[in-house]
Amino acid sequence: MDGTIRTFHRILSLLGISFFAEEGWDSKKWLALQIFTFINGLIIFIFTSGFVIANVSDLVMFIDGACIWCTGVIMAISLGVCLVFRKGFRNFLDEMVFEDAVLEIPLIKFVVMAEGGVKMAELKTLVLESQEKLLKYTKILLKTHLFAASLCVTLYICTPVYLMIMTDDKSLRLLAFDIWFPWSLENFKVYIASFVFHAYGASLCCITNPGFQSTIILLVGQLIRQLRILTFILLNLNELVIELVGNKNPRWQAHCTSVLVQCVKHYIKLKIRFSNGLNYICRPFYLTLILVSTMLVCMCSVKIATSEKLTPDTIKYYVHEFCFILIVLMFCLLGQQVENECRELEVAALEKWYIFNKQHQSNVRIFHIAVSQRMPIYIFGTIPLSLPTFTWVSWNLN
Repeated sequence: MDGTIRTFHRILSLLGISFFAEEGWDSKKWLALQIFTFINGLIIFIFTSGFVIANVSDLVMFIDGACIWCTGVIMAISLGVCLVFRKGFRNFLDEMVFEDAVLEIPLIKFVVMAEGGVKMAELKTLVLESQEKLLKYTKILLKTHLFAASLCVTLYICTPVYLMIMTDDKSLRLLAFDIWFPWSLENFKVYIASFVFHAYGASLCCITNPGFQSTIILLVGQLIRQLRILTFILLNLNELVIELVGNKNPRWQAHCTSVLVQCVKHYIKLKIRFSNGLNYICRPFYLTLILVSTMLVCMCSVKIATSEKLTPDTIKYYVHEFCFILIVLMFCLLGQQVENECRELEVAALEKWYIFNKQHQSNVRIFHIAVSQRMPIYIFGTIPLSLPTFTWVSWNLN
C-alpha cells in the first residue's frame, strides 16, 4: 500500500495536489502551489479557447486548435475539482485507501485475525488479496497512463523543435500546440519564453489527467471490491456462521442476523457517505469527459483522414485519439462493473432466506429494497456511466 500511495503523491504533488501526503497535506504551502497550478491551467484554457475562436473561419487551423482545446478543458475541470473538493477527496482516501474500511465489519476483523474453516479462509484471502491487487494494478495503470500522455506530448513537441533547429528562416515561429498568445512572438526571447510556457501547460495536462483519473479509478475500485466482499458474505452466510460458532446450535440464528445487520450498515455507509458523495463531486468531470472526448475523437479523426498517413505529424493524432477512447472506455467499464456488483449483491441478499426466522427475513426484505436502488454513477440527469453509454458515444462517432 505504501508504495502505491507514495507513487500517487510523487506525481500529484508536482501540481500541489497533496491529499495523498502522509503529513501536512492541508498546509498553506500545498494550497498555494495548488492555486498557482490551477491559475496556470485556467490561463492555458483561455489561450487555447482564444486560438479556436480566432480561427473559426479556417477549418484546418480550427481542427488543430480544437484537439488541444479539448484536452485543456478536461485538465482545467480536473484541477478545479481537485482544488474545490480537496478536503472531500482526503476524507474519501482516509476512509477507503489509507484505512481499509471493510475491516470495520466485525466479522471480517475477526476472520482476518483468527484461523477458521474453509469459507472463513476464502473470505480472508478475498479481503487481503483483493486489496493488494487493487493497489498494484492501480499503480501500474497510473504509470502506463502517464507514459502514454508523455508520449503524446513528446510527439507534439518534437516536430516544431526539429523544424526550428533545421530551418534557415530566422523569422519562423513554430509552436508545439496551437495556442493563442495576447502578445507578439517576433522577439526571439519572447518566443522562447512563450514556447516554454505552453510546454509547461502541456506538462500540466500530462500529470493532471492521469493523476486525477487514476485517483477516481482507485476510489471506485475500492467500492467495487467492497461490494464483492459483501456479496461473498451473504452468499455464504450460513456456512460462515456455522464455522464461526462451531455448529448449528441455538446461537447460529442470532449470529446470522448479526452478520446481516453488519453488512446492511456497511452497505449504507458505502452508498450514502462514499458513493453518493464521490458521484456528486465527480459528476462535472464525468460529463465533461464524455462530451469533450467525443469532440476530440471527431476532430482527431478528421485530421487523420485529411493528412498523410503515418507521418510524425499524423501519428500524434492517432495516439491522442486512442488515449481518450481508452479513458472513456475505462470509466464506462467502471460504471458498468459497479452496476454488475450491485445486481449480484441484490441476488445474494435473498440467498437461502427461507432457512432463517421471521426477524431475519424481515431484515432481508429491507436490505433487498435498499440494494435494489443500486449505486449508479450518473453523468447527467439519469444518464449512467456504463457500457451502453460508451456504445452510444461510439455509434455517434461513426
